[in-house]
Amino acid sequence: MPTPRPPARSIRTLIAQGCIIVVILASFAGIFLHVTAIGLTAGVALAVFLVLCWRQFTIATWLTVGLCVVLLAAAILQGIDLETLSRGLERMAFLAALLALLGALRVVASGAPEVERAGRYLTTRPPGRRYLAMNFGGHVFGVLINLGGFALLLDMTRRSLEQTSAHLPPHLREWRLRRITTAVLRGFSLAPLWSPIGLGLNALLLAMPGLAYADIGPAGLLAAALFLAWGWFLDWAGAPVIPAGVRVGQQPQAPADPGGVVLLVLHVALLAGLVFGLHAVTGLQFQQSLLIAVPGYSLAWAGWLGRGRMGGALPAMRRATAATVRRFPLAAAEIGVFASAGLLSVLALELLPIDRVQALVAQLIGAPWQMIVLLNLTMFALATAGVNPIITASVLGGLVTQLDVPGLSDAAAALSLAGTWSCVMGFTPLMTTVVYAGALVGRPAAVVGFRWNGLYSLSALTLWTVGMALLVQVGWM
Repeated sequence: MPTPRPPARSIRTLIAQGCIIVVILASFAGIFLHVTAIGLTAGVALAVFLVLCWRQFTIATWLTVGLCVVLLAAAILQGIDLETLSRGLERMAFLAALLALLGALRVVASGAPEVERAGRYLTTRPPGRRYLAMNFGGHVFGVLINLGGFALLLDMTRRSLEQTSAHLPPHLREWRLRRITTAVLRGFSLAPLWSPIGLGLNALLLAMPGLAYADIGPAGLLAAALFLAWGWFLDWAGAPVIPAGVRVGQQPQAPADPGGVVLLVLHVALLAGLVFGLHAVTGLQFQQSLLIAVPGYSLAWAGWLGRGRMGGALPAMRRATAATVRRFPLAAAEIGVFASAGLLSVLALELLPIDRVQALVAQLIGAPWQMIVLLNLTMFALATAGVNPIITASVLGGLVTQLDVPGLSDAAAALSLAGTWSCVMGFTPLMTTVVYAGALVGRPAAVVGFRWNGLYSLSALTLWTVGMALLVQVGWM
């Protein structure tokens, strides 16, 4: 009796998974070999993957992938050389491969007991420390597990509030929900400013090859602390008056264990240290070290968790690998957006008449601080209209390096764009983070973004733009 053929859907899924594996292998090969065929192979594999997984696309994915196709066609008609095209495709493949491999970190971390311990600890902090705890939690969970950690922390928070807020008046219950939601959202949004293992800062470093992480990472970490302080101040200033005799929070029956938070911070530090160590010892580029470190650390973590249980370390590593591969088609929407940013940053510079743009900028921009304002407002406006910030950051970052605006360093432009990215991530309901937050807490995305977080986003953007403009104008950046 002949063996029944698997359904078409399964075959399509297997091919899609295989295409991403090809993209990952091509990205690894590109670390050691500089051959045009590598970029072309990765580009074809990624195109097949996106065609097979189009049902996962969101509106943002259709917009960015469609723009990528249009600009690619225009570049081919203008006679783009194969070397430049291959460079753009390699950059596209790198972002797709990194996003796919970060899924391994997400898979392993989501099953780690320290993640649940950390979430339980953060969600049971006393009212006076809860905003800072949840902001910090959104930051760490987001850096380590991306949207999966963001969703996990918000879901745990919502359930904790339901258990401890039943005695409160409706308006205080709503305030608590708003406070915790915005704290997590704001913390999660800070990752593009400094995270060495995130896509945000790495997209800027790819688009601006003359920059190193050390040029913006430390300043970004300081800026993240300032953003946290500003959000905490607004939370404190906007808190409602608590009626006499009403207890805002109820303490847990047993003290929560802070060890989970310590372990998560340690994981972030160890992974970052591995990336920096590879970069320093091997001489590989920062992004290349990251591409090697992420899957290596994920497998080591899975093996550590599997010791003495679940069949041992090797079976745990195999299960983590299989779960990661299964996730590839489900991440098609994100892969389409982020990968397109890599190619667009090359195509835009290839198609734009740089000399004319530079002459126009020279006429319109009389001082470097004006360029900072233009960059920030452009990114914020486009993101509000639905253009993912990674697209704007990649294109504008690459453009700044070509324009060579007097008095404006690449580091200042990149840091300014990263801060604006953090401001807009929690503002527009067209951002995935705001949509996720609204769905998890049962409120419309427009309420979460505009009403709950609008004042913070707009005021932070204003302060950030003014501050960066002043620093650039006086020559401190």
